[in-house]
Amino acid sequence: MYTSTLPIRQEIQDTHAAAAAHWASPGTWWSADERAAIVDEVRKAWDAEPLPPWQTPSSTQALADPLRLLPIAAIDVIWRLTNHVTTLTKKWYESYVPSQLSPQQYVEIVGIVAQVTLTDRFADALELERVQLPEARPGEPSREQPADAEVVAHWVPTAPIVDGSWNPATPSDVPNVRKALSLVAAERIMQWVLIDAHYVQGGALADDFGSNHWSLERAQIELLGTRTSTVNECFY
Repeated sequence: MYTSTLPIRQEIQDTHAAAAAHWASPGTWWSADERAAIVDEVRKAWDAEPLPPWQTPSSTQALADPLRLLPIAAIDVIWRLTNHVTTLTKKWYESYVPSQLSPQQYVEIVGIVAQVTLTDRFADALELERVQLPEARPGEPSREQPADAEVVAHWVPTAPIVDGSWNPATPSDVPNVRKALSLVAAERIMQWVLIDAHYVQGGALADDFGSNHWSLERAQIELLGTRTSTVNECFY
């Protein structure tokens, strides 16, 4: 995966490779080719000259691609999520969903954008080549969706999550962040595979995981996490 003299943990190598294979596979609501196009669009958005959040790439002639595979609405959403995620509002969301994108399509896009952002910022920070996707796999989107999903505390529908690793005593009592992307289960699973590899598994948060799992102590890990969250304006 990554060729470097840096001591990159095998867990990182393996999960990033798994993510690349995941993106190149048929999704739940987008085809493999469309998912690969979403990855390309995330990278295009990040590397481009910055646009203000109110300006969409589809309104910019130099960025309008007549050969695009994705709907214009999907491209505009990808750019806003990639570069201006802190500016999102419910009004903005409702300008796209459900009139131009279904909630399921939107959630799958959110999942891919989040995963690509994680792996690409890792590679960029260490001056490594970004993860390359394998050839797109044939097949149709599964269109699987949870029957009991509903809008509760998020803009999009979410499904109940039973996660014994988080709190064995009450496995149905999980925080909202664990319910995110649950409308498209495959993206939720992949997202947490990456998060667990980079940070810590949810069920280990109460343990002194820093002394027996990482080379950093717990306090050092939390300091890095807090500083990163602050810089990214992620206040949770």
